[in-house]
Amino acid sequence: MNELARRLSRHFTSIDPEVDFRIRQGIDSNRKSFATLNIVDGEGVPVQAARVKVTLKRHAYQFGCNLFMLKQFPHEEQNAAYEETFRDVFNLAVVPFYWSDLEPVDGSPRFAADSPNIYRRPAPDLCVEYCERNGITPKGHPLLWHQFWPAWLTGSKREIEMRIVQRFEEIAARYGDRIRIWDVANEAQSPGVNPRLPDSHVDFAFEHAARLFPTSTLTYNDDCHWYDLHGDYSPVYLLVQHLMDRGRKVNALGCQYHMFDGQIEKVDTMLNPRHLFACLDQYGKLGLPINMSEISLVSRHDLGDGDEFQSLFLERLYSVWFSHAATNGLIWWNLVDGTAAYAPLGSDEGENKLRAGLVNFDFTPKKAFKTLKRLIQHEWTTNETVEYSAQAPNIFHGFHGEYDAEVTTAAGTFKTSFSLREKQSNTIRIVLP
Repeated sequence: MNELARRLSRHFTSIDPEVDFRIRQGIDSNRKSFATLNIVDGEGVPVQAARVKVTLKRHAYQFGCNLFMLKQFPHEEQNAAYEETFRDVFNLAVVPFYWSDLEPVDGSPRFAADSPNIYRRPAPDLCVEYCERNGITPKGHPLLWHQFWPAWLTGSKREIEMRIVQRFEEIAARYGDRIRIWDVANEAQSPGVNPRLPDSHVDFAFEHAARLFPTSTLTYNDDCHWYDLHGDYSPVYLLVQHLMDRGRKVNALGCQYHMFDGQIEKVDTMLNPRHLFACLDQYGKLGLPINMSEISLVSRHDLGDGDEFQSLFLERLYSVWFSHAATNGLIWWNLVDGTAAYAPLGSDEGENKLRAGLVNFDFTPKKAFKTLKRLIQHEWTTNETVEYSAQAPNIFHGFHGEYDAEVTTAAGTFKTSFSLREKQSNTIRIVLP
């Protein structure tokens, strides 16, 4: 890395024992639990001895990415590579519901898989079907935003309110049982709020989302204000607290983290683990799970070895976020270099010059991709063997998620599965045939 990269990364490369301790202790305390194995035979008689191999198969924690490039490449081998790369790492996918692109023609939403294609906006049916085939959790984004507003949407505020509710109703009817996580309102404090939006449009959105998506996790998603920290008077804290005080069903908070030009120079806030911990401590007071909802870490050429810079920040940032009790998910934004918004596919123009993908345009993995796989699949995983005895405690300490278990006794080997959850007793009862 060159001098610019060293200056930007100084808080992450300097020795800070307190930060390192918070990360280590937080991962052990917040992302793992103890579990007790209890093995009986088909008659309920305790098994006296066994060897039990437990393997984490799927994290409860959400490691996600947007799915905006599904079926968007010109060649089928590229589309196949995208799908394979995505499912290799991620267990959550962001599905696009931007209004202007979902419904470019009034009354003709592009829900179906065979809908006319719009770049970076695969039809929701395509995305949901991909998720269901691969055991990936879909997340809808966003229900209401002041940007990507349909050109045909005109009329009085009352008429627009009615069209917003109609949009919510149509989406709920088609996806309410298939997508259970939604960004209800997006970037409400950013400049350029549409004057045709309803007054208190975030309240309005959450009011109707609660009615139409009663079993879903409803999220407020913020872009560049959450790290503007002023204790209980922080703008995002006040907004979400206002919604909760009004009785709105807010289930989660999303905080974007894009290393765009306006943010990457904020070395003492955005690029400072102590400040990021302070932000999470503050928003954790709301009692809501927090997901880092849109993550872009650059590997720009002007950083010297940009790939090394990106990998360093991914490892340190993901470790800070993963360790904090208030978080439940980390969502990368653009998986592939050359596929960012507002730029031609495969070019170095616009946002593509940031090189904020995890893999190159030819799908060869960058160092950051390898780092992310190492963290999720090797360091933050559980693969243990318990020498089970009816006279012993038979306890193991594992990451939360879905497990496979292989139980071997004198009578043979038996396979089963179980879940290890946060804040539960986690007594795992295994009944052998």
